[in-house]
Amino acid sequence: MTKQIRTLSGAPRRLAGLYVISFFVLLGAVSSVKAAEWSFAPVLRVAGDFDDNPYLSHRTDNAESVNGYILEGSAEVAYRSEKSHFDFTPTLRRRDYGSDSDLNSDDQFLTTSFSHNTIATNFRIRANFDRQSVRTAERADVDLEAEDPDDILDDDTGRVGVRGRRERVRVSPSFLYRASEASSIIMQVNYTDVVFDDDVGLFLTDYTDWRANVFYRRKWSERFTAVFAATYRSYDTEFSLSEVTGAGASFGIDREMSETSRLRLSIGFENTDSGGGSAVTEPVAALSYVRRQKTTTLLASYRRSVTASGAGALGIRDSFTLNFTRRLNDRMSAGIGARAYSTDAIDETSGPLDERVFLQLKASLTWHISQTVSLQTDYHYTFLDREVLGESSNSNQITVWLNWIPTPMVRSR
Repeated sequence: MTKQIRTLSGAPRRLAGLYVISFFVLLGAVSSVKAAEWSFAPVLRVAGDFDDNPYLSHRTDNAESVNGYILEGSAEVAYRSEKSHFDFTPTLRRRDYGSDSDLNSDDQFLTTSFSHNTIATNFRIRANFDRQSVRTAERADVDLEAEDPDDILDDDTGRVGVRGRRERVRVSPSFLYRASEASSIIMQVNYTDVVFDDDVGLFLTDYTDWRANVFYRRKWSERFTAVFAATYRSYDTEFSLSEVTGAGASFGIDREMSETSRLRLSIGFENTDSGGGSAVTEPVAALSYVRRQKTTTLLASYRRSVTASGAGALGIRDSFTLNFTRRLNDRMSAGIGARAYSTDAIDETSGPLDERVFLQLKASLTWHISQTVSLQTDYHYTFLDREVLGESSNSNQITVWLNWIPTPMVRSR
């Protein structure tokens, strides 16, 4: 009954809630300053898409090769002042593979963020909403535009063979207090609420996951910062008898190697209590290197973390990300990337259901026809091995995009 109530509330109610939050945040930003800048940046994209195994079926006799088109439109509204920043970006995407295909989907996305600075503080809140097919929602994808390892999410299950839809809401407020020139304290909450269609319930389960973090940063030199962190989390699924809780701590360093490169390292532990006296302590760690130059960007990261998903239990995940992009000349740019991870059950009670190995490789080439029009070709190779099936699967996907990105309209007041 609970699931039916949550599903009936649905996308319109969740989307409307984020619109209301964004509206009042924007009113606060506008009323707090006199001089500011508005911008409006629309984007329109259309693509031809081919995939030789869209559901990542491990049965070669059941794999279906498909081709169709993707139509996507978005528009970013942004507001900037000396102390505040606000942005609001709705996106609509249509996937069409023929009138008889169950791959067709109309997907909706919304991202919004607000930040406000004073001499001693910074308040920031980010919110995301997405409603899309399970086939695309539960598959990790290489994002060549990601430049911060913390923006790479680890909540997919790899169960892309399920027909249905997923709604996900994320809200992440944070508050930073600068105690001195060398010390700062950050309090942060990450809240996620995920709901699946009723007919997906046999394979994936609704869940909520929230994590509270406290960071203490101490700057020892111009380029070296030490970071101490404590965390608490709560994970609750639709059919669990009790919520799963966890707590942990870590120590890390943040080192600016040069004006263009940064190294981050952290190591710690997280204790997870699944109820009934079943508690497990796992080591967690993160290592990343980011280099940004005029024509190239490189991101390499490794992360071991306790992750939530619709699989019905927390898992321990070892993941690796590599992104490299380069502007070849005034007209051409290219990128290559890789996402790889393995996820294991965090204790015996969750069984092998969540255990899997995933790999995706991506190559991208973009021809900038003009300042506003570009032609982009993407190739994805995806590999998935799920222990519960005892079989592996793979797919090859080619997508050719025609992008129209006009010059943003800017207005000062």
